[in-house]
Amino acid sequence: MKISGLFCATALTLACGSWASAAEPVFGVQGALAFPVNDLTDAANLGLQVGGHGRWDFGGGHGLMGRADITIFGSKDGVNTTSYGLGADYTWHPDRNRRGVYLLGGVSLVSYSLSGHGHSDSKTALGLDLGVGYDLDRHVGLQARYTTHNVDSVTLAALNLGVTYSF
Repeated sequence: MKISGLFCATALTLACGSWASAAEPVFGVQGALAFPVNDLTDAANLGLQVGGHGRWDFGGGHGLMGRADITIFGSKDGVNTTSYGLGADYTWHPDRNRRGVYLLGGVSLVSYSLSGHGHSDSKTALGLDLGVGYDLDRHVGLQARYTTHNVDSVTLAALNLGVTYSF
């Protein structure tokens, strides 16, 4: 218990220090094609994702991207699938600048809604995100993100290929 308490205290201290040194946040929008993967392919076809994000740069190529999005998947066998998500991703630009290639990893909380054949169901799960992106300039970027969530022994995952725009 002492180790986990020490870990939490250290993480909180580092996070507060990072927030204090962060540049002003930059906000924007994103859109992506969402390709269902694993068990999600049983209930969904290709989808469209739209959302908004906030980015904080901490210097040295490190940053945080918070996001909110909605994904509407194509109907499959009479079942309609929609997901609503909130996520936070650590981003790292190897060039130490918010340009070019970056890697991301984080967590997301997603609520999946499935309806069809006179029945509807909704499940919420915490999951992991991994991806790679490329910032063309300070405004436009490309991103590939893999998200996975386990709900009742079912793996709901998607590969999102999209574009980001920061104001």
